[in-house]
Amino acid sequence: MKSASLTSRLVSQVVVLLLALALIVPSTCAAVATRGASGKKTGRPMRFMALAASAAQSPPCTPSSSNANITIPSPISIAPGAKNGLIGSAGSVTVTFDCTNAFLITPNLYDDFLVWSGNLAALDSTSAPPGGVGIMFQTNIQGIDVRLTARQTQASSTNTGPNGTSGWELGEVDCQGYTNNYSCSPSPLSVKFTAQLVKTGPVAAGTINSIQLLQVYNSDNVPSDPNDTQDYPAPSNTFTTLTLNAVTLNMSTCSVTAGSSNLSVTLPMIFNNALPSTGSVAGQTAFNIQYDCQSAKANWSLYMTMSTANPGTATGVIMPSASCSAGTPASNVGIQLLESNLQPVPFDTAQSLGNPPSGTLTLNYYAQYYATGSPVGAGQVCGTATFTMSYQ
Repeated sequence: MKSASLTSRLVSQVVVLLLALALIVPSTCAAVATRGASGKKTGRPMRFMALAASAAQSPPCTPSSSNANITIPSPISIAPGAKNGLIGSAGSVTVTFDCTNAFLITPNLYDDFLVWSGNLAALDSTSAPPGGVGIMFQTNIQGIDVRLTARQTQASSTNTGPNGTSGWELGEVDCQGYTNNYSCSPSPLSVKFTAQLVKTGPVAAGTINSIQLLQVYNSDNVPSDPNDTQDYPAPSNTFTTLTLNAVTLNMSTCSVTAGSSNLSVTLPMIFNNALPSTGSVAGQTAFNIQYDCQSAKANWSLYMTMSTANPGTATGVIMPSASCSAGTPASNVGIQLLESNLQPVPFDTAQSLGNPPSGTLTLNYYAQYYATGSPVGAGQVCGTATFTMSYQ
């Protein structure tokens, strides 16, 4: 009796189990082809049910980060007059995409997942990327773009994003096999994004706002196979964003110190016989001009230009001006300016000073009497020169 009773219970349980399967199978059979010991793909019912709800949409791959951020080292200092092109340092981030789970919830033996970028931020269609590499995004600062490059597939802006928006294919992951014997290659797909600022025109200091550069999604291209019954004409939802963090821009400048803005150089008193012939010099006196340089960068250079309203025939000579003399100007004599190497200063010619320091810049010069003729007559000698600092 106990055996009969046990058998009865077992039969009853089996009947109940079969009835439960009869209720579950019709809602999933359209989306799932089970492939067990006979070589058919199997999977868990919970995944099957999720697939059945959106059968036409590609299942999403799994990113290493759903919110990837690129940080460009800042602040970035730009010298006045700096040439157009790449500025500052680049920032990078690497994101990986694993399509294993996406493959396991499809009923196919083969799935080729194409990972795409889409919904790109506003592009600059008028400025070409330096070297012709990557794509250029606009920023809120006039004259500044962001160049984005990518690896392994270079960034571009073809109409391959969702609904025909701009984007490009980041890579392909090919999966095949059964639930317990499958492979995806590459696994995972690794993509490196690199961003750097580009000067495209006149710039003012400010802060570049954070920009969501793009979103990432994938499509599933199912190879033609009679056993692969499920196709995916619609791409997945976006599952990763790439964002550029805010960047601060400073304008690098060198300003003349207070003691050099109106500089007076006093030469010693000499006898006229110290200048016996044309071209003779005497009374050499050192002086310097100082600048304060802030946020100096090695990729820009300083230039100094000297000029005068009363140039002499010889290089670097300033002829005396009656307007700055308290008495009768000396005859046949002028003032010659020399660089630190004791060579005459060529007027109206920019002289390279090299890369500026961060801090005080001291420029050494000399002034001396110069006989412009003979004989030299007694009197006062004075002259005026201006100096201009420029950047490149």
